[in-house]
Amino acid sequence: MAETTVQGAPRSVGRWPGGFARLWTANGFSNLGDGLYQVALPLLALELTRSPSLVSGVTLMLTLAWPVFGLHAGSIVDRFDRRNVLLGVGVLRMATLAALTVALATGTLTLPMLYLAALALGVGETLADTGLVALVPSTVERDRLDWANGRITAGQTVTNMFLGPPLAGGLLAIGSAVLTGVATGLYAVAAGVLATLGGTRASSADGHADEPRSGWGVTAGFRFLWSNHTIRKLTFLTAGLNVWWATWYALFALHAVAPGPLGLEPPAYGAMLVALAIGGIGGSLVAGSVSRRLGMKATLALDFVGTAVLVGLPAITTNPWLVAAGNVVAGAGSAMWIVLVGSIRQRLTPDALLGRLYSASRLIGVGVLPIGAGLGGIAAEVVGIEAVFGVGALVSVILLVAFVVTIREAQLTAGAGQR
Repeated sequence: MAETTVQGAPRSVGRWPGGFARLWTANGFSNLGDGLYQVALPLLALELTRSPSLVSGVTLMLTLAWPVFGLHAGSIVDRFDRRNVLLGVGVLRMATLAALTVALATGTLTLPMLYLAALALGVGETLADTGLVALVPSTVERDRLDWANGRITAGQTVTNMFLGPPLAGGLLAIGSAVLTGVATGLYAVAAGVLATLGGTRASSADGHADEPRSGWGVTAGFRFLWSNHTIRKLTFLTAGLNVWWATWYALFALHAVAPGPLGLEPPAYGAMLVALAIGGIGGSLVAGSVSRRLGMKATLALDFVGTAVLVGLPAITTNPWLVAAGNVVAGAGSAMWIVLVGSIRQRLTPDALLGRLYSASRLIGVGVLPIGAGLGGIAAEVVGIEAVFGVGALVSVILLVAFVVTIREAQLTAGAGQR
């Protein structure tokens, strides 16, 4: 696979290559904007209606884009200049939030307008996430992909989970229009930084250049995913773990907050989620170095252990400190999996297919989330939350065994260090 370079921006030999530094900075401002609107939109819906189904419709519109538009997003990213795709997404987000700001300031916001805005922002997310993943290999050397993906993941965790929610709360206290206006400005800054990055297209030297030109090739990502046994196995193992993460997210609040078994107050429950984020930041930053010390396979195995701990500890203990420690371990394991598996996909996938491969993998991984949440809730009604968590821990161990048996270290490190 031939590697693309950023036009007019030669690679830096420093710790933060110039192209990657600009991409990371733009992504940081953009993700902070994401964190603001993700908090704000459901609250704006509450100002318009008290119907649970209508309020949940906002989240439905935000998440609908991946199953409906995700594969097309991959095709767009692979067909056009990837930097320009991200710039176009920035314009879409700015226009959407600017319209919301005007509607809020003039008191003319309606629920259909909010739904339309959520759908537009969801579509923007599919393009932004896919374009980012496809652009990273254009800004760093191949042997620094783990390092680069770790910084991207850590930055996203900080902006989305640490900075976004409290900033959104403070801005909402001033006024909803202030929040959407600030988010609009953040996307404008991100677009300005991104504009300094040289344009990049999918490489035409990897044997797949004719595919984007001859058609959109929407299913090409799925075909490549299925043909590559390493990516295929990792994708379905990811989906298997995500089922239990979705179950945990759906049920943990009921288990943790009083009168649940842990008996926590809401602030303490929030601290449990912060513990997850702390582990995620740490895992993101050390993923590359840990994999070099322990090996790629052993490092990835930590995610199975973390998932088993995440769902297993609440099944056997009501000690909040042990559960919080388990959350830190789970967050670290999950982040290392995200970073390292992302790098493996980038190394093994032809450049012209990076967008479509990512969108296909993402569609499978995201597609199981509502299944896990829904089936977990139904099962908890019948056998109880602790029993469901216990089953999740057992299945996580079974998935670990499957991972150890079916995947070899050499498959995970293929292409590492190549130029």
